[in-house]
Amino acid sequence: MAPGLLKTRPSATAGGLVPEGPRLLARGVAPAMGAAAGAVASTARAGVRGADTVVRVARVARNALPGGSPHWRSGARAHLALRPSEPERVPEKGGAEHPGHHLAAALAEHPDVAFAYWDGGLARLVVAATEDALTDEVVEKAIALAARHGLAEFDTSVEEFEHPGDPSGIRAAAAVLAIDGVGAGAALIASLLRLPPSPRMVTAVVTLLRENPRFRGLLRARLGRSGMDMLLAAANAAAHGAGQSPTSLLLDGALRACQLAETLARTAAFDTVHDEVCAPDRISVAADHTPRPPLRTSPAQEYAAHASAGSVLGAAATLLVKHDGSEAAEAVLAGSPKAARYGPAAFHAVLGGALARTGVLVRDMERLRELEMADTVVLHPSALRTPGAGADPWAETVLDAARRAGLRVVVVDDPALSDFTTLADHVVPGDRPLSEVVNALRDGKGTVITVARLLSADDSDVLSGLLGGDVALALADQDGAVVWGADVVALHGLADVWRLLTAVRAARVTGHRSQTLARSGAALSGLLVAVGESGRGRRTLLPGVRHAPVDAAAAVALLSGARAALGV
Repeated sequence: MAPGLLKTRPSATAGGLVPEGPRLLARGVAPAMGAAAGAVASTARAGVRGADTVVRVARVARNALPGGSPHWRSGARAHLALRPSEPERVPEKGGAEHPGHHLAAALAEHPDVAFAYWDGGLARLVVAATEDALTDEVVEKAIALAARHGLAEFDTSVEEFEHPGDPSGIRAAAAVLAIDGVGAGAALIASLLRLPPSPRMVTAVVTLLRENPRFRGLLRARLGRSGMDMLLAAANAAAHGAGQSPTSLLLDGALRACQLAETLARTAAFDTVHDEVCAPDRISVAADHTPRPPLRTSPAQEYAAHASAGSVLGAAATLLVKHDGSEAAEAVLAGSPKAARYGPAAFHAVLGGALARTGVLVRDMERLRELEMADTVVLHPSALRTPGAGADPWAETVLDAARRAGLRVVVVDDPALSDFTTLADHVVPGDRPLSEVVNALRDGKGTVITVARLLSADDSDVLSGLLGGDVALALADQDGAVVWGADVVALHGLADVWRLLTAVRAARVTGHRSQTLARSGAALSGLLVAVGESGRGRRTLLPGVRHAPVDAAAAVALLSGARAALGV
């Protein structure tokens, strides 16, 4: 019977499987097809986002080319920079009688204009065309109408607070990167042609002045930030190019490339979120409402000041011992604090670019660099609450992130947040003005991060307290106003605040590591200078080889700073 069973059982099984085949096939194929369809859809969405990003970055880069329009334009949208011809006749704070409002109402009647309104926060006439692209005819019509309403174009380069889509920062970053490239190329060509290098004293003096915070501050006060960067970059490229030391310029170029990418991403971010932050019914607060506190001296600047003094003393000692000016110059170059500056600079450049790609508007990168020094965070109830409801779902996570970052957490008392006050180090009475709280903390030498959501342009206390912090984070989600004077405009609410608070500890670690690398590189280079010969009468393969430890320390600091930012 066994053989019969062996013959009949497979037949019966096969017969039972025949009707079930289509059902089993469908049951197995459906999940596979769903997974494949999901993968295709995700790939398509990523491809669309990537293509859209490329288009926006290309548009931003095109607007940054010399000779472009002074007005911000993107597709069917434009921001016209107009100023009253007779400012004394215009009401303060751009009230309802501001001529820009009348101009917008008149321009909106044009058949090619979808809508137009005066944005008091940006001090711009915002125009959107009915077609896919804004034509020059519409812009010319708007400017002609502006003249009739007492408004005229003005030079945007003289603005104290630049427009978020201003391409001048891109031009400046690209220019200094090009200067470094030209200098490095000149150094390599001169070395290949065996031309005599310039005296090392020239390179030493330029390096000493460039890294000195006091000298940089004097130049900035006279020329502005962009002018200072341009002048120092040109002098540095000329000195190292003539001195045939391209390594320093290549390292500087790598940092400049990171900063150019960040500036591009930050400008493109405004293009991406424009329709969200620029709308006729959106509350927009001007950047010049409240004066900001002065920038604090960073640990990198303090180290650079001490390193400069140490370099001068080392050069004097070397000159007394060896009686050789070239050796004294080598001692100055050995103490260069590049690594202490490169690490934090690379960290914040990469962090700023990453934030911009997620839709966060970083308005002031210099203020963002003060995250490393932050020791206190002040959270206003408007930030921790959902308007018209209870606590924000991210409230506990943000408070926990602040504690993990080693920050002192100060919360303004609010009955709706009673469950979270135990997570704060200090609870301020709700009737105490926010500006008074922030000023008291800053007077105590604290570096304060302020977080608030402005719900009305008339709430001057919250606005003054927000902008009174060293780093001001304005929440612009839900019904929050767009505070253009804030350092960071968080369009995703507390989720963006959590990300920035997470970066505080990484910023501190990067700063400490960069200073350690700078000290190590200076010590090794100083040792090589102390025991080495002047090299008179013989050539080395690359000039400045005794400063390889300084350059290596700067390279490691740059890479570690970028890596730490990506980790955030």
